[in-house]
Amino acid sequence: KKICENIADNGGLKAAYHAYLEWASRHHEEPPLPGLNLTHRQLFFLSFAQVWCSSSTDEATNLQIEKDPHSPPRFRVIGPLSNLPEFAEEFNCPIGSKMNPKKKCEVW
Repeated sequence: KKICENIADNGGLKAAYHAYLEWASRHHEEPPLPGLNLTHRQLFFLSFAQVWCSSSTDEATNLQIEKDPHSPPRFRVIGPLSNLPEFAEEFNCPIGSKMNPKKKCEVW
């Protein structure tokens, strides 16, 4: 079950990012947000990660692994982002690093 949800997470992020790029190409460039040294593309990825931001006990995590068809939140962030070359490019992640592995799982 988890593998199907992991595939959906990967494909969903890729589709959402490409939809954002399409939208951005049709609108005027927005100025950067004050106080943040991040591009709008970087903010897209940060917003994605914040959706899954949570804290849980080891017991709760173990229960989730056992019962929930989804991976724990941190893996729902790390997995899809590390599989998306555009993320590594935006954040200059070195090839072979945790967030830019040489081998990636590409969906759709």
